[in-house]
Amino acid sequence: MFDSYQVWLLPGVGSLIVLLAGWFAKNYILPYLSTETKRRMAKYVLLIADEVTDYFVSKYPEDRLAKWMDQAVDKIMEITGVKKEVATRACQAALARKTKENK
Repeated sequence: MFDSYQVWLLPGVGSLIVLLAGWFAKNYILPYLSTETKRRMAKYVLLIADEVTDYFVSKYPEDRLAKWMDQAVDKIMEITGVKKEVATRACQAALARKTKENK
């Protein structure tokens, strides 16, 4: 009698364990990995923004910021593939850090 229950009970319990493991991974592990990837990408974008703004500041030392800001944003978008809003924020953040350091 126990053998007949064992035939369908063990696969059912195994399926339940697999479903619970999938749910746990989806709700807890995947968001962490996604956040970590975004954090690393943000560091790379900011590093590239620092380099690009340094380049344009040295290239156009006497010009005002607005003239070369669009070029810097376009270059960041070209290198990283991010949207214009993200590239603009990265460029502004890099400039804000530089002005803080110079004060």
